[in-house]
Amino acid sequence: MPVQNYPAETGDEILNSSPQTSKGKVVSLKNKPKAKKPVVTMQDDLAGLISKKNRSFGKQVDFKKSSGNSKSDTDMRRKLTEVYTDGDGEIPDLTRLEKNERPLWKTIIYSLIGVFSVLLVVAILGFFVFSKLETNNFTNERITLKLETPITVVSGQEGIYSLTITNKEKVDLYNLELELFYPDNFEHIDSLPKASGDKNNKWSFSGLKVGESQKIELKGKMIAAINSTQTFRGVLNFKPSNLNANFKQETIVDVVVASSVLSLTVNGPEKILANQEAEYTLNYENLSDEDYSDLQVVVDYPESFVFESAEGKASNETNNTWDLKELKAGEKGEIKIKGNYLTAETGGNRNFVARILLKYKDDYYPQSEETFITEVIKDQLSLQLIINGSAEDQSINFGDLLVYTIHYKNTGEDNLENIQIKAKLDSKILDWNTLQDDNNGVISSNSIIWTGRHISKLLKLGAGEEGDISWQIRVKDASAVNDPSIGKFSVESSTSATASQGGELNGESSVTTKPIVNSINSDLGLTVAARYYNEDNIPLGLGPIEPRVGESSTYNIYLELSNNLHDVENVQVVAKLPSNVSWSNKENHDIGDFSYNAATSEAIWNISKLKKSSEPILASFNISIKPATSDRGRILILIPSINMSAKDSNTGTTINSSVKAITTAFDDPILGQTKGIVQ
Repeated sequence: MPVQNYPAETGDEILNSSPQTSKGKVVSLKNKPKAKKPVVTMQDDLAGLISKKNRSFGKQVDFKKSSGNSKSDTDMRRKLTEVYTDGDGEIPDLTRLEKNERPLWKTIIYSLIGVFSVLLVVAILGFFVFSKLETNNFTNERITLKLETPITVVSGQEGIYSLTITNKEKVDLYNLELELFYPDNFEHIDSLPKASGDKNNKWSFSGLKVGESQKIELKGKMIAAINSTQTFRGVLNFKPSNLNANFKQETIVDVVVASSVLSLTVNGPEKILANQEAEYTLNYENLSDEDYSDLQVVVDYPESFVFESAEGKASNETNNTWDLKELKAGEKGEIKIKGNYLTAETGGNRNFVARILLKYKDDYYPQSEETFITEVIKDQLSLQLIINGSAEDQSINFGDLLVYTIHYKNTGEDNLENIQIKAKLDSKILDWNTLQDDNNGVISSNSIIWTGRHISKLLKLGAGEEGDISWQIRVKDASAVNDPSIGKFSVESSTSATASQGGELNGESSVTTKPIVNSINSDLGLTVAARYYNEDNIPLGLGPIEPRVGESSTYNIYLELSNNLHDVENVQVVAKLPSNVSWSNKENHDIGDFSYNAATSEAIWNISKLKKSSEPILASFNISIKPATSDRGRILILIPSINMSAKDSNTGTTINSSVKAITTAFDDPILGQTKGIVQ
């Protein structure tokens, strides 16, 4: 706005304004000559103009005339001009607003801010509105199905189990169906309300209002192994009142069977010498008011424990199981087991474990288990029995020589005194007339006893000292098979010793070795002979009986098998023919298969199983020989050897035997002994 002059008010100087053009701009400023006056500045003009405008609005502003000598007034006016003028030095029209053009990008940003502000307000309002509406909606998060079990679950004891359904939703529930899946070993007895279904594990309820609970009390009994985990699973199906859909809640609870109504205790020696007798007592009891049947008491014997006897006969051959048909309410029982640790190679703790089991649904479940710990102190005196170089069971044959050795040693730190060693040979097939004992032990009832009178070391055996006792005896021949006084054809050998032992467990110490059993193999026998006639004087051969140069003679080879003690299997008899002897393609046998292998020149007789029998088994075959000139004056070999092998079905041992060479000099049933010399 251009600066103009306005008439001065009283006391003010008149402002001379410059002429204006039609466009309102200043073109010139004419100065009239006047008397010397104070300089009027543009600030003075501005002050007058503002004063006039203010008077037009009813305001009174007093601007004093600027003095050319007043620097402060001049500065003030200059500052006012800077404030109220624009860049062109013009004063804006403050009576009206001018509209400025806004950039497009600012318009877009301001519009988006507005839209998003409206959406935010709508979202906040919607949240509060729908939150209010949802207070009556179904969430399925405030329905609880809770199963409570007894604090301690005892196998065989009745317990109370409770199921509680609680509705904390804002709507009622309808058509509630509850199914509780029992463990396999759980037995339902009763419930309130009554259960339905084949397994008595289902309950139905028509409805459950808001805030209400439904409780089920269940009485049942668990029969399971102690320390086992049993799982209950409950499934609840229902429909909320405000929805046409089915919903489900589920709960799973695991319980541990802590104990049983059937108790078992074990008592025994806390410390014992390996050779001393140990007695363990098992006490069992039915603590319930109910009778039980089909029980078992089972023992796991410690390492190196040797069972001797039991009061209360065991039900199996291993003597570690006792069957109890019935155990009435409050009834008690006892089992006493005796044994030793003679086979213990080292001392130390041994765990004697016993348990009582109850049969339920075709399976046995442990109801109580106890472990008793015994410290075994190894004997200072050790014994080892060896027969024919072996400390293990082995088979023998009729007529065999048995060579025995006992090795004894003091393995402790104290002396052993007054030692007595005894060897027991439990058998009636030994020929005591063949006994050879360089130590001259005392023979008594199939036993030999040695003391310090026979062996000086046995009077006092120092720590670490050792020695050997050896002897031998022969088994009777096969004729013993026909002896009716012999009940078993085996030799059971064992050794034992006693000694005075000092130390922590002083007293008399005794040691016994485990028995070694030498079973007699079956008396399978093979008889072989050459012949020309049989016992009925029927010729079996052809050609000259006494062999002649250039002429062929045929002889019959006779085989006889006898077996009286045990059944045998895989019997094979093999006869190999020499190169100058030929197969005559004629044979006869009672049982089995008989064949000739031309490639190997072997006649083979196979029998898969040969039972013990008093009747011999026979076979025969013909061979031919044609002596050469060089054979004149000689006895010829018809068969170098005949070998037999078989397996004893009782002892499991392979029986091998062979027959010496068959020659042209043989004993004929009719002719008697032939010379067999080639003529």
